[in-house]
Amino acid sequence: CLARLWPPPPRAMQSAAPGLKFLGQKEAQAIDQELFQEYRFSVDQLMELAGLSCASAIAKAYPAGSFTSSQLAVLIVCGPGNNGGDGLVCARHLKMFGYQPTLY
Repeated sequence: CLARLWPPPPRAMQSAAPGLKFLGQKEAQAIDQELFQEYRFSVDQLMELAGLSCASAIAKAYPAGSFTSSQLAVLIVCGPGNNGGDGLVCARHLKMFGYQPTLY
């Protein structure tokens, strides 16, 4: 009986709030490896997809009409490595969407 398993089996998806789901680090790494090895994606392609996804999520959560001024200012904080690259791509897409990203 699965109810007797302890500790419970790991969940592929975790939820921070109803309707909001995210992958854990191991699941994200496994997906990246599959995309690299089986589908031959490059790091640049994955970075482009990640940055576009982030920019689209920001634009959906904070549409232009929700700003109190005509300036659509957005701060993007980028560290080193691939996550920083994702942030740079995100900023580029936000700029194309009409936002005014500032990079830090």
